[in-house]
Amino acid sequence: MPLTAQDTVVVTGSRQDRSALNAYLGPSRNGSGPSAIGVTRRADYFVTPLYVSSDSRNLDERREELFTMLGVTLRLADAQGIDIVAGRYGLEPVTLENMRELPLAGGNRPDTNRVQIYARIPLRGNDPMVSKTAERIKAFVKAIPATGRSFIDVGTTGLAIDDPEQYRGDVVRQIAQEATSYAKAFGSNYGVSITGLHGDLYFQQSSETEVFLYIQHEFEITPK
Repeated sequence: MPLTAQDTVVVTGSRQDRSALNAYLGPSRNGSGPSAIGVTRRADYFVTPLYVSSDSRNLDERREELFTMLGVTLRLADAQGIDIVAGRYGLEPVTLENMRELPLAGGNRPDTNRVQIYARIPLRGNDPMVSKTAERIKAFVKAIPATGRSFIDVGTTGLAIDDPEQYRGDVVRQIAQEATSYAKAFGSNYGVSITGLHGDLYFQQSSETEVFLYIQHEFEITPK
């Protein structure tokens, strides 16, 4: 899936499968040069998916129970400095006023419904750790009281980045620099042509706290 200019975008396997990235890191299909050229930068947030659910038999009861628990979650999160956001890729704040606009999905069991939100925490300090963030979120969720048969499942903590399109220029410059260096290795009588720079910007988590951004492209080295 290509990136678009959004405030905050989640970095997850559902956005760009790691196996697809690994394939992209190899030589391009026509042999014109390696394609693993891009920019690595620190992410802006840790994000942990939370699934607020209820398995009461009656649909109306399920809705009220899970949204009541979600309301409590929002109040406690605000007191603890944790942002609650939602969205499939781009993330927007969840408030008491808009929380009932979240899509109600089926759960993992019959007669179960849930809404998905994210707990978002900025990456701060010299050595932010996903393990400490995950522990903080689990403790936060454990303190949220249930309403009826409501409950919260906690997903795996990942990364999010603000407005990834702002790094397109950096990626293009890096591609130009790398491609030009390859051409120079053949001597002054060779030049390089690059295609695909108008394409979509993609990303992949590259470490516990970093994101690799790239554009699928090809370059060809030819005599001038």
